[in-house]
Amino acid sequence: MKKIILVVFLLLTSIGTVEEVSARSIKSVKDTLEVFEHQELSLKQAIDLAYPSALKWNKKAQLLQAINIDLDKPGKSIGSDDKRKNWNVQFGVPDTNKLFLVTIHKGKID
Repeated sequence: MKKIILVVFLLLTSIGTVEEVSARSIKSVKDTLEVFEHQELSLKQAIDLAYPSALKWNKKAQLLQAINIDLDKPGKSIGSDDKRKNWNVQFGVPDTNKLFLVTIHKGKID
């Protein structure tokens, strides 16, 4: 009887932990999407935003390059905070000449 109670307790505890972690993950994704929509993006954020479109285009798509295309900041301030408003992210399909370009302006795909 004690073993059954212990097993039930452990199951309930683990289920509660999984639900809490899932809720945190969902909140994290929502927060990330808000950052994408309202602020400048880091290189990783730009790639993360562009990748789903590339995979929708071709499931074998792989990242080729991501280039910042901001020209509105003078001199040395360009890239000083590692975030930019405008990006070109290019994907390709291995062993083909297929290319896919995703242009991002102010956190949104154009």
